[in-house]
This record gives sequence, structure tokens and C-alpha cells, in this order.
Amino acid sequence: MAVLEIKNLSKKYGRKTALKGISCEFRTGINALLGPNGAGKTTIMNCISGVLAKSGGSITLDGQDVFRMGEAYRARLSYQFQYQPFYPSYTAREFLCFIGLLKGMERSAINDEIKKVLSLVNLDENIDDKIKSFSGGMKQRLAIAQTIMNEPEILIFDEPSAGLDPFEREQFKRIMVRLRKKSIIIISTHIVSDIDTICDELILLNKGSVVANDSPEVLCKHIKGFVWDIPKSEITDEIYQHIYFEDDKSKMLSHTQPTENAKLSEPTVNDLYFYCQSKNAFGGESK
Repeated sequence: MAVLEIKNLSKKYGRKTALKGISCEFRTGINALLGPNGAGKTTIMNCISGVLAKSGGSITLDGQDVFRMGEAYRARLSYQFQYQPFYPSYTAREFLCFIGLLKGMERSAINDEIKKVLSLVNLDENIDDKIKSFSGGMKQRLAIAQTIMNEPEILIFDEPSAGLDPFEREQFKRIMVRLRKKSIIIISTHIVSDIDTICDELILLNKGSVVANDSPEVLCKHIKGFVWDIPKSEITDEIYQHIYFEDDKSKMLSHTQPTENAKLSEPTVNDLYFYCQSKNAFGGESK
């Protein structure tokens, strides 16, 4: 099983520190970077991929410094940017053929691979349509297709569900589950439902630091007994600012029963997210 490890990774932009000594491991399977906008998710992925130069720390793949590996490392990695560039005058087929050549694929294998990945993202009927005719969601699916071409060992996705409808979001999850045994998959998102049921390892980020890092099952145990379902009739002005909503539930984090008829709820990844971003949860900084 391959291991991509970052140790004490830091990144500074002038006086601003975007990453504050991040350390974590990404293993074969689905690894989720979860945090609000500005938490440092994209900066981590840009450093891992070499798009940005790190300010400090190390990034290794199976113990080897990835930047000393050079082309051998880049050949094993594929990255879907949050804002993916395209050639609008190209058709989907032409664009993916170009990507296949950049990935070093044999010409004889590219056409079959194009058909396969476009079918996975439900764009097979648009194979010869120009990209400039695509909607935002279609472009996002094309970006996913180009990322998974040739099934690289390391797959990085930055906000992959942006612009996708509910059906296509579920299809993206199915693709990730299909690839999880072969690839180190890193998914950056601030949308909990993108990863809550599929990720093997969860890395919660806030303000350039790792707040928590473990499997979702282990992390959820840490807040068992603190998550409450609040009857809507008991949401007063006093507690309203501490309430958050999940599906049809009104929820709150508290050491003690917050309202007369509040009931304890089994913790979810959504609860973890709110806990780790809340400065005042449990009477102090979240841990």
C-alpha cells in the first residue's frame, strides 16, 4: 500500500501563513480534506502536486522525496483543479486525447480509455461536442474524466462536486469507490455529504492547521454524548445562534441537555465538522 506523507508542511505568502506545520498521511483509499473556505485545503494540494513551492517541511511518497523523484512522481499523479482550464474549441474527444498524450499513454489505448471515462461521467453522448457548448456541470464532469484517465496512483480532486446535480454527485462517489483499492484519492471539500459515507480517512482543517485526523468512525466517538436533537418548538432566540440543521433535524453541541426535550443523537461527520469549526463548543476551543 502506497503512502504519501507530509511532515511539518508550511506555506507563507509574505507575512500571511497559510499552512502552519501540517503533518498527515494519505494512504491507498479515499482521504478527505474537510474544512471551510480558507482552511488551507487547496494550498495543501497545490504543494503536494508541485503547483506551489512549499515554505517548509517535507512531502514523501513511500519514503522518497517527491520533488527529487521529479517526472517519475508527476507521472503517478493526476489533479483536478477547482477551476479547471479547458480549450473551448476542442471537442471532448480531442481534449481527452491531448490529456492522454500528456499522461504518456499509448495512442492505441487512448480512444478506448476516452470512451470509458466519458461513459463513467455520463458524457459519452457528447464525445464530439465542443467544450464551449458545455454547461458548468458538464465541464466539471469532463474535468473528473480527465483526472481519472489511465487510473493514476495518486488522484487529487479540489471541490469536485461544484456544479454537479445530486445524481452526478452520487455518480462521482461511485467512481471513487471503484478506484479506492488502486489509488491514493485525496478529495478536498467543504460539503460534508460529498465524503461522509465514502472516506476512509478524514482530515479536518481550520485556519491552516489540522484539527483532527482519523477514520470517521473513530472521530465520531470523541463527540458521542455531546450531540443533541432540538425540538423546533424549543429553539429560542437564546440558543438559535448555536443551532445547525441536518436533513430534517435541528441540532446542537453541548455537554449538558440544552432544552427540556432535547434528545441525544448519534454523531455524524456533519456534527464533527461543526464541532471542529466552533470556537465556543464545549466551553472552549475545539480539539
